[in-house]
Amino acid sequence: MKKVLCVILSLCMLLPVCRFGAFAAEIPPAAYSETPVEDPLPVIIVRGMDFTQGLKYDFGTENERTVNVMSNFSIQGLTKALGKGFVALVGKGRRAAVAEVVSYAASLFEGYACDENGDSLDPRVTGMSYPENVSNYPELWKTGSGHESGLVHSAVDRYGAQNVYYFLYDWRLDTLFNAQRLNEMIEKACAEHEKTQVNLVCCSMGGIITLTYLNYYGSDRIHSLVANSSTMYGTDVTAELLTGKINFNADAAYRYLVRMLPALRGTFTAAYKAGTVGRICKLINKFAEKYRDEIYSGVLIPVFGSMPAIWEVVRHDAYEDAKAYIFGDSDAYAGLRAKTDKIQNEVCANVETILSEAMANGMIFGVLANYDTPLVPAYESAPLQGDGTLETRMMSFGALVSTVGGRLSEEELAVGDPKYVSADGCINASTALFRDETWFCKDCAHVGCAYHSDYTYLVFSILEAETQPTVETWAKYPQFMQADAKENLSPLTDAPGKWD
Repeated sequence: MKKVLCVILSLCMLLPVCRFGAFAAEIPPAAYSETPVEDPLPVIIVRGMDFTQGLKYDFGTENERTVNVMSNFSIQGLTKALGKGFVALVGKGRRAAVAEVVSYAASLFEGYACDENGDSLDPRVTGMSYPENVSNYPELWKTGSGHESGLVHSAVDRYGAQNVYYFLYDWRLDTLFNAQRLNEMIEKACAEHEKTQVNLVCCSMGGIITLTYLNYYGSDRIHSLVANSSTMYGTDVTAELLTGKINFNADAAYRYLVRMLPALRGTFTAAYKAGTVGRICKLINKFAEKYRDEIYSGVLIPVFGSMPAIWEVVRHDAYEDAKAYIFGDSDAYAGLRAKTDKIQNEVCANVETILSEAMANGMIFGVLANYDTPLVPAYESAPLQGDGTLETRMMSFGALVSTVGGRLSEEELAVGDPKYVSADGCINASTALFRDETWFCKDCAHVGCAYHSDYTYLVFSILEAETQPTVETWAKYPQFMQADAKENLSPLTDAPGKWD
């Protein structure tokens, strides 16, 4: 039964984790003041994937309910599944037992899957959407304290609820479809406020949607754009899981467990030093390799592999390999693949060109990438720097990064200009596509944006800039910063981090 438990642990750890002292600074008052802005441009916040709240059955009706993997889980259900697995193990062998457990794991994701064309498999399931400005939906933001809702809440205080829009969508679906809907919101906001442009913040999964919008609709309507923990450059987690690179690393697993259950740090540390964590990881890796076909065909492909958006945030240089690994010579999911081929070949292959042309056209652009929070330790790149959900290397458009708790090698530190190297030796931004417009924040969560935090005011500073800012524009916001628990920011030092 240890092996049966391993597959449950493996699958659970694949779930996305969805979702901080200030000092005097030489900074233009308008860029940091909490005073509401008069006659602002409309602000549109494009949220990321919301795995536990964003999808609904019968949205907008009296029968509305949330599609939530955690709600589908119960101790009774797990016990029943383990019982079936044990019976199958005794009567039919290990593969039959694994099949029972994988079937149970798949049932937890009821409602998430798409069909072979990349449309919702269950027509009752859609994403939430709120097409009007947020003054019509105060329940969405009035208590928001962090991440996208905290950003909306802060933006309402600064710009007025009638000037703030919150773009929610069915995050599973093709990004071109969602980009078309984003265009409708942008046009609506401009018309309602008699403006020719909006300011836009794209968070996490919202990055690929915004990039797709820029490719097909241009940048004329965008005054400023902040890519906040975004997927514009793709992700390693999707690329590696869809190319079979499942790997549980002991160092990454230890840090992840401490992050999730800090009260048990002493227990985890003892287990890690005794080699227990490493032995468990080896057991899980051995299990995943032996029963790879069951795991992929039973859960990963029919759930995650059926979602167009997952394929469209696969790191572009891994996309063809991922298709070959998952589909081989099969023509399965032909409709879905036609959609994702279009986005990968026309958008993901041209990230630098799309954004550089938008900036040349006058669009102000800033990138925020956080680090030093362990990632889910289920794939090869998981030991590297991340913000708990996505990889810092990808969010920053290609910076060199160390492992969590480690430093870059001497060779990596020597690449490019030393002014782009973080004081702690964890980041070298010299290789990032937009190195002068990319800020890094240590110990800040994915998307960040605690209510009225320094981090949120950095976002507003970029949005309100009249000319393109760089990491040297504001003394308060250097390229590398440290966050405390409330997202108050200070310049990064070379002091040991919590994972050193």
